[in-house]
Amino acid sequence: MLGARQKEVARKEERIRELFTRIGLDGVCLSRAINFAWFTAGGNNRVVTGSETGAAAVVILGDRKYIVAPKNEIERFMEEQVPELGFEPWTYDWYESREKAIAQLVGSYKIGTDIPMGDWPVLGADLNRLRYSLTEEEIARAREIGAICSRELAATCVNISPGMAEWEIQAELSYRLIKHGVRPAVLLVGTDERAFKHRHPVPTDKKLDRYAVIGLVGEKGGLHLALTRSVHFGRVPDHLRRLYEVALKVEAAFLQASKVGVDSQLIFEQGRAAYAAAGFRDEWQRHHQGGAIGYAPREYRAGEGVGETIQPNQMLAWNPTVQGTKCEDTVLVKTEDSLEFLTSVPGWWPVERVEIRQQKVNRPLILER
Repeated sequence: MLGARQKEVARKEERIRELFTRIGLDGVCLSRAINFAWFTAGGNNRVVTGSETGAAAVVILGDRKYIVAPKNEIERFMEEQVPELGFEPWTYDWYESREKAIAQLVGSYKIGTDIPMGDWPVLGADLNRLRYSLTEEEIARAREIGAICSRELAATCVNISPGMAEWEIQAELSYRLIKHGVRPAVLLVGTDERAFKHRHPVPTDKKLDRYAVIGLVGEKGGLHLALTRSVHFGRVPDHLRRLYEVALKVEAAFLQASKVGVDSQLIFEQGRAAYAAAGFRDEWQRHHQGGAIGYAPREYRAGEGVGETIQPNQMLAWNPTVQGTKCEDTVLVKTEDSLEFLTSVPGWWPVERVEIRQQKVNRPLILER
């Protein structure tokens, strides 16, 4: 009986084989870390965190599939990253060329790749789109990751205090995530005036006084989920509350339009219209608005997904910002066109009930401490 990872990889094989058959290839080589994680159901080919490629590649050739890695690495990959998944090893000495090793494996067959390599064609959007629709097994993992990120970010907002440096807040949340196997792929901390001045506040030694905005993209097994939470020490000022309400309205417009089969550009236009209706016509130009998320922190951003339509069981994370405020959670667009929030806040967190497609959902407000 096949296990969950085996079933998932089998489905990925079907997608890959259909692709290379359709475009007239005999196989595909996957070197990018995001594609390795996707195809192997959570495997990791990296040694250097954050590198685009890793120490191993996947080659799918005809009805066989291989892990290509140096002799000093292959055992680790076969035992720890792809056990019992039907991969065959193909090795070479670490001081030799992996491209040459892959060429020897492929021979006269015609393959595509996900990075420039040899004379083989590089596969772009067609390959990327195979990642967007999550399998049942991936959805289960995404729910788990979302729960961890939601819980630990909320706990961090409770544990921080005035006088802490943004670096300390970053360290607090990073520790909480990493002990559960979740890597903070993006972790932004903007306190007080930095939250208003910079839309991507990479943490500094600035110390918290009253207001903090913490943005997180957590990753585990290749899957990324995004969320942002805000905390204010003392009563939230009226002007800040109003700005956050505008961000919530814009987010609601993005979510309202997020349906299976809808062109991503149409969703973007709905968000821009919501900014204008709220009296902030040009605010969208000051920060990207989020977009599709999955095996990359953003598979494509709002406004960039020309020709992309929302697939069944695809994850989206919109992140409208309005002058120092930001709303962000990750949702799953389900096959019946309903939305499932994969990230959330605990029951004690202040929320506003917002209507999305005749359904009331809880959206987090700024936490008062």
